Parts: sequence; structure tokens; C-alpha cells
Amino acid sequence: MKKTNIDTLDEQRLKELKKLQRLHVSTSNLLIAIKSLAALLKASIPLSDTVKTISEQSSDPNLNKIFKYISEEIEKGSTMAEAMTLFPKVFPGTLSSVVEAGEKGGSLEDNLLFIAESIKKEWELSKKMKGAIIYPTIIMSLTMVEFIGMIFIILPKMESLFSSFPNIPPLTMFIMNTALAIRTNWITVLAIILSIVIAISIFLKTKTGYMFKGWLALNFPILKKLFTSNILSSFSRTLSVLLASGIPISKALQITSTTMSNFIYAKTLNLVYESVQDGKDLSLSLAEYPKYFNKSFVKMIDVGEVSGTLEENLMYLHEYYSDEVTEMSNNIVTFVEPLLLILVGAIIGVLGVTILMPIYQLMGSING
Repeated sequence: MKKTNIDTLDEQRLKELKKLQRLHVSTSNLLIAIKSLAALLKASIPLSDTVKTISEQSSDPNLNKIFKYISEEIEKGSTMAEAMTLFPKVFPGTLSSVVEAGEKGGSLEDNLLFIAESIKKEWELSKKMKGAIIYPTIIMSLTMVEFIGMIFIILPKMESLFSSFPNIPPLTMFIMNTALAIRTNWITVLAIILSIVIAISIFLKTKTGYMFKGWLALNFPILKKLFTSNILSSFSRTLSVLLASGIPISKALQITSTTMSNFIYAKTLNLVYESVQDGKDLSLSLAEYPKYFNKSFVKMIDVGEVSGTLEENLMYLHEYYSDEVTEMSNNIVTFVEPLLLILVGAIIGVLGVTILMPIYQLMGSING
């Protein structure tokens, strides 16, 4: 795709572009805008007027600014696809490529509706993935709040009571001393925790951190199958959408590899792309990497190539793995819930024993 040349922009225009490139647009607002574009084009409204209308009517001010810029680029002679490539954070490579194919083939409105449905499915799948993580995070956060409350509110009140006891059990003494140390040095403890969180956050944004996340996603015992299924679902959907838009298989593979969030799969798909470029079938190219593409997945691709139904088979694979992600997400929540309850119960139990042991010990000595 020919891209709008940023080097030819004047200084003021370039500053405006860089400012707009930092803006965030929600997936829901992007979906509404794409569907609105398709509806206006269906009504035979010229593209420039359509984009201008979206820039004035969207409920998202960030999207309004971006579409205003795109409208101005179209008026200067750029295609919509070329203008969209200036905003890769808002318009993924798949979207701009499908738009380009639609502009060239005269089916822009149909392609927009097609890609909107694809983005919607990806968004819904992403929400399911996050849903599997949100519940455990909430439980752990509540447990942490409970732990802090015990250290700073409950245990200090018990210390004055226990100070009059002749003998305090070792476990109670250990927890009391630990809680006292945390309260006395809470600024230092907080600084250490924040430093660790910030360091991890910075590390994950580096290239090494990005690679580590990709490796961890495919090797973490409980979640690796979930992440793998999500990646295969995304790959199948993206490639199917691109092929259905009339984009050749080799270029579609190249674009798909750039949309992969996992660097291992992105690197593998680059090798698959090179193999297909050399004339090898897609199924045979994928079969060279059985660790990432299982036999049944490759077989479906092979059948699609032989029967001429590759797009349909890819979409079937997307639906299959999407359903698998949904099921596994629900199973993870079901599996993790009792473990978290046991953990919370154990923490409460230990703290309860810590408080009750000295009292029972004192009562025993009195009765004795």
C-alpha cells in the first residue's frame, strides 16, 4: 500500500499528526464509526463527504479529530486507506488493508461492514479473556485490603491486650512483630512495592519484556492453552477476512503476521509467509511448526486449499477456537474460585489462630 508521505507534511501539520497519533479511541466507538461509514456509502454519499460527516457527528471527540484529519488528507488526494495508515494505534493493519482492497475493487461499503463484524468478534473475545483474569484479581485485591486492615487496625488493638499476658505463643509473637515492623516502616515497604511494580511495568514495555510476555503466555501451565487458542482464533479470523476482501494469500499472511500480539507467532508467521512466497502451500508451511499449529488445524487448512474453501474453513476455525476460549475462560474462573477461597480462608484462619491462641493459653493457665 502506498502510504501518505509524512516527510512532505509541513511542520505545523506534522505536529498536529503526532498529537493525534497519541489519542486513544475505544473499540465500541470505532465500530460505530465504521458501520456509519458503510451506511453513508451505501446511500451513495461521496467518500469525502462521508468521512467529513463522521468527523462532525461521532460521540468520541478523539475520533472526530482523527476523521477530520483523514478527511483533509482525502481532499488532498490520498485514499482513505493511505490516510488510515497514519494512525496505526486506531486503525489496525487488517482494517486499512481491507479498506484498500475495497477502494480498489469498488466494494468499500461491504468491506467496511465485513471488517466491522470481525473487529466486533475480536473485541468480544478479548473481553472474555479479560473476564477470566478480572475475578481472581478482584478477590486478591480484597484479600490484600483485608490483610492491611488486620495489620493497621485489628492487630494494634490486640497488642495492648497481649502485652499483659505472661506467655505469648511463638506464632503470635512472630506475626505481631512482623506487623509492627510493617507499620513502623510502612513508607519504606510501600516504596519497595511501588519500585517493584514500576520496574516490572517498565521492563514489560521493553523489547525483552515483550518477548518475555510472549514466551510466558505460551508456557504458563494454566493459561497457555487459553492464549494459544486465542491466537489461533485471531489468526484464522484475520486471514479469512483479508482473503475474503480479495487480498492475495502471500500479502494476507504478511499483514496477519504484523497483527499478532505474540512475538513467537509473529516470527513464525513471517517464516510461513516466506515459505508461501517460494510457492509452498499454506498447509505445508504451517505443518513445519507443529508446536504452534496442531495437526487438526493444519488439516482444515489443507482441506480448504484443496476444495477451494480456504476462507470458509478459516472462519470455521475462528469460531471453533473462539468457542474454546469462552469455555476455557469459564473453566478457569470455576477452577480458580475455590482455590482463592481456600487462600482467603487460610489467611483468616492464621490470623484468627494468632489472636485466639494467647487467649486460650491464658484461660488454660487460669483453670490449671
